[in-house]
Amino acid sequence: MIAVVAERRRLLIDSCRLQCADEQRRFALEDHESRYLRRVLRLRPDDQVDVVDGCGHLWTARLLEDHRLELCSGIEAASQQVGAPSPKLGLAIAVIRRGMDDVMRMACELGVDQLQPIHCQRCVPQAEHRPDRWRSIVQEAVEQCERLWAPELSELRAVDDWWEAPDGSDLRLIAVTRAAEITPLSVLLADQASADQSIWLAIGPEGGWSDRELAAAAAAGWVPVSLGGTILRSSTAAVAGITSLTNWRTLRC
Repeated sequence: MIAVVAERRRLLIDSCRLQCADEQRRFALEDHESRYLRRVLRLRPDDQVDVVDGCGHLWTARLLEDHRLELCSGIEAASQQVGAPSPKLGLAIAVIRRGMDDVMRMACELGVDQLQPIHCQRCVPQAEHRPDRWRSIVQEAVEQCERLWAPELSELRAVDDWWEAPDGSDLRLIAVTRAAEITPLSVLLADQASADQSIWLAIGPEGGWSDRELAAAAAAGWVPVSLGGTILRSSTAAVAGITSLTNWRTLRC
C-alpha cells in the first residue's frame, strides 16, 4: 500500500526575519503573507505550513491567532537542508515586450540560479521592466515548485556594461541565429569536461543582437551557440536554453 502524504504549502521568508524570531521562535507575518495563508490557503490557527529561506533550509511552522508564525524547531534545526546547486546556472535575457513574466516564472521552476535582465540596442521601447512584479513572480515560483534555493534576480543592466560582469572562469554562452558553423548548445554541453564552473546563457531581444553587441560579446569571451534549426522568440529561446542546461546539470551531478 502506498502512503499518501498530504500537501503542505510553502512560504518563502527572508532569512534575516527568521533570525530575528523571538525566544518562542515566533515572528510576525507581513500583511500580504497573512492574507495568503488565511484567505488563499484558508489556513486556521494551529495549522502548519512549511517555511523556506531560499538558502537551502526548510522548517515546519504553526499559524498563530495574532498574524504570526511559530517555528516548530529552532532556527539551527531545520527540517531539511540542502547544499547550493552546482554548477550555478545563469540566464541573461534582453527585456522584451511580452513574455518576461513567463520567462521569470519558468526559469525559476526549471532551476536557474541567477536571473539578469539586460537592455540591448534592439529592445523595443515598450519592453517590460517590472522588477517588483518579477520579484513577486520568482517568490511565488519558489514556493510552488518546492525549491529550497531561490534564484538571485539582479537589477536591469545595459548589455554593454554586462559582458564583462560574470567571473572570467565562468562558461559564458550567447545564443545566436542565422550564423554558419555555430555549435549547438547540446553538443557543447556534451563536451563540457567540468561540472564545477558556473554557466551563463545570454538571450537577445526579438530583433536580435546588433553587430556591435556580438563583437563586444566575442571580445569578452562569450561563446556563440545555437538553440536549434528554427528561429525562436526570445521567451521560447530562454526556456529552451535553460531546459538544456538544467537537464545537463542533472545528468552530470
